[in-house]
Amino acid sequence: MSRIMGVLALNASTYREIADDPNATQPAGLIVVIAALVGGFISGFVRTDPSNPQQLLSPNIVNAIVAALVTVIFALLAWFVTAWILAFVARWFGGKTNTKEMLRVTGYVEIFAFVSVLTLIAFISPTLLCLVGFIGLAAAILRLIGYIVGIREAAEFSTGNAIITAIIAVIVNFMIYLAATFVIASAIGLVAGMTGGS
Repeated sequence: MSRIMGVLALNASTYREIADDPNATQPAGLIVVIAALVGGFISGFVRTDPSNPQQLLSPNIVNAIVAALVTVIFALLAWFVTAWILAFVARWFGGKTNTKEMLRVTGYVEIFAFVSVLTLIAFISPTLLCLVGFIGLAAAILRLIGYIVGIREAAEFSTGNAIITAIIAVIVNFMIYLAATFVIASAIGLVAGMTGGS
């Protein structure tokens, strides 16, 4: 619990301790899985009407479960790919790190994702969604800062190098995402064309 508090407080020594501790990989993975389950479940459960974004749709437990499971799969995949890319880029800038260290620090930073639970407040009062939005924005900013601190501490280099590493990793991740989306969409189109679907 003290490590989670240190991550939330953006304590650099906590991030360094996590990066150096091989036993921190499993808890980091657990945080990623739980954050993805919670976030996915809530995104599937709390949905807005596409034609009227201010109107909430009735909760659907099946959508929530499917969204949670799909989110966990993609979160784990993204976690591994991102950690590998961060470690690769960090070493390119002279960082002393590896994929396992990046898995640990980025996994713990996912603790900021638990703010998604606040979306449930929308069922109490849709007008509170604005407040949830501001809190979500603050959590996203803290999460970004947490990533930078984690990269810096794992790679043992400057904050500037950590920021550059993060920017390059975001660009590479985005290109991978686009390529994967293109491949999946092409495969779906091919299958639909072969089966006569439209």
